[in-house]
Amino acid sequence: MAYVKTVPYNDATGDIKAAYDHILEQRGRIGNVIAVNGLRPHIMKTLTAHGDSVMRTESGLTPAERQMVATVVSATNKCQY
Repeated sequence: MAYVKTVPYNDATGDIKAAYDHILEQRGRIGNVIAVNGLRPHIMKTLTAHGDSVMRTESGLTPAERQMVATVVSATNKCQY
């Protein structure tokens, strides 16, 4: 649960709704790290575009390996998300 104000999916309209729909189509859910940016759709779009470019484009790593790198980096940085 986010500790900042978010825009729930059912309340989303316009650009926020379009961004949420795109994220749901690509990822199957809207994570808190995305939802906290719901009040700023342009930031949310930039954040998801960056995440997609890192995690979903061609590279020498499999999706599982990319997730493992992300997990290790998060643990090293003591990220609780």
